[in-house]
Amino acid sequence: MGDGTEQNPYTREDVLKLIKENGETAEGLDLSEKWFEADIDLRGLDLKGIILQLAHLERANLEGAHLEGAYLWGAHLEKAFLEGAHLEKAFLEGAHLEEARLEFAHFDEADLEEAHLEGAMLMGAHLEGANLRYAYLEGATLHRSELSPNTGLEEAHWGNYVLGEERFGGFGGFKLAADTYRRLKIWYTNAGMYDVAGKFFFREMTARRKMMKWQPNPLNRAFAKLISLLCGYGEKPERTVISALIIIFGLAFTYFAIGTLNPNSFLDCLYYSFVSFTAVGYGAWVKESIGWVKWLGVIETILGVFMMALFLVTFTRKMTR
Repeated sequence: MGDGTEQNPYTREDVLKLIKENGETAEGLDLSEKWFEADIDLRGLDLKGIILQLAHLERANLEGAHLEGAYLWGAHLEKAFLEGAHLEKAFLEGAHLEEARLEFAHFDEADLEEAHLEGAMLMGAHLEGANLRYAYLEGATLHRSELSPNTGLEEAHWGNYVLGEERFGGFGGFKLAADTYRRLKIWYTNAGMYDVAGKFFFREMTARRKMMKWQPNPLNRAFAKLISLLCGYGEKPERTVISALIIIFGLAFTYFAIGTLNPNSFLDCLYYSFVSFTAVGYGAWVKESIGWVKWLGVIETILGVFMMALFLVTFTRKMTR
C-alpha cells in the first residue's frame, strides 16, 4: 500500500481502502499534501467532502467523479481529466488546473478564486454562481459554458484576452471564439465593467474578421482590417492618433524629398503637412507648392478630416459609457 509520498504515491486501490476505513465515505477524509500515482484513475468515485489541500493529482482521471463540497485549496490538478465531474460548492481557491479537461463539469457555487485555469478546457462547464474572482483564465476555452449574473468574474486575469477557441483556427474556431467573446462582453457590460467589455468586443470583431474569406470578395476583410488598424473597432482611440501622426510625418518626408517648398526645409514641410491634414489652410503657401503636390495636399486634407472625425467618434464612445 502506498503512503502518499512522492516516492510511494497512492493508487486507486489505496484510495478505495482509505474510504472504506473512513466509514465507507470520503467525507472528512484528509489527504492533504498527499501524492497520487501519475494518471491515477478515479473515474466516477464518490469523493464528496474529501480534503485534498495541496494534494498532487496531476493528470488524474476524475471523469464523472463526485467532489461536491470537497476541499481542494491549492491542489495540483494540472492536465487532469474532470469532464462531467461534480464540484458543486467545492473549495478550489488557488488550485492548479492548467490545461485541465473540464468540459461539462459542474462548478455551481464553487470557490475558484485565484485558481489557475490557464489553457483549461471549460466548454459547456456549469459556472453558475461560481467565484472566479482573480482567477487566471489566459487561453481558457469557454464555449457554451454556463454563466449567471452572480458568477464572479470581477478582476479575473484574461492575459491578452485571446481565448482557447482561437487555437482551433479556421472558420469554425473563430466562430466559436466570436460567440464566447460576445457572451463575455454582455456579462461584463451588465456588470458595469465597460473597459473589460470593450476588450472582449474588440476580440469578437477580430474573430469575425478572421471568419471572412478573402475570396471571392476581399474588400470586406480588407476594410475590416483597416478599421482595426485605424481605431480598433472603436475601442482604441490611440490607434487613430498614431495613424494620424504616421500620415502627417510620412507625407512631410515625402514633401521634403521631392522639394515641395522653396526654401525646402523639413520643418516647413512638416508645417505644410500638418495644416493640410487639419484642413486649416496654408494661404500663400499654396502658390509655393509645385504641380501635382497640390493634389497630394488635397488627399491629405480628406484623410485628415476623416481621421479627426474617426477620433472624435471613438473617443466619445469610450468616454460616454
